Amino acid sequence: MANNPRAFDPRVREARQRAYLSVPTLAQHLPGVEELVVELRFFLPTGKPHSSPHKWIFLPDMQAFFDLMCPERDCSGGGFDLGPAVATAVRSRGKETTGVLQCSGKVRGAPCSISLHYLIDARLRD
Repeated sequence: MANNPRAFDPRVREARQRAYLSVPTLAQHLPGVEELVVELRFFLPTGKPHSSPHKWIFLPDMQAFFDLMCPERDCSGGGFDLGPAVATAVRSRGKETTGVLQCSGKVRGAPCSISLHYLIDARLRD
């Protein structure tokens, strides 16, 4: 497994940890949500997968932290904010929400080309 230099930068790690700890729990942020299932797939511009798919399951007592780092190890300043997509999924009242986000970072001075395809299923309380 390749080292991701950003993951070992203590300033970045500390800033992300502070951000994570500063957000409310899922129950506080989205009180009607019982469970949030988020499926993630990263792709290169050619359509080839960049890395293995991810699946997250958020429960009410977990932090509502929806900020993802870009999986491209040479990307700087990029990532994906799934917060608006989660809000849309909750408003959809139980229907799965899908979409695509483009990384906002740079790789050796050029725009990062990684895209994130997501599926979000917000399971609401009765």
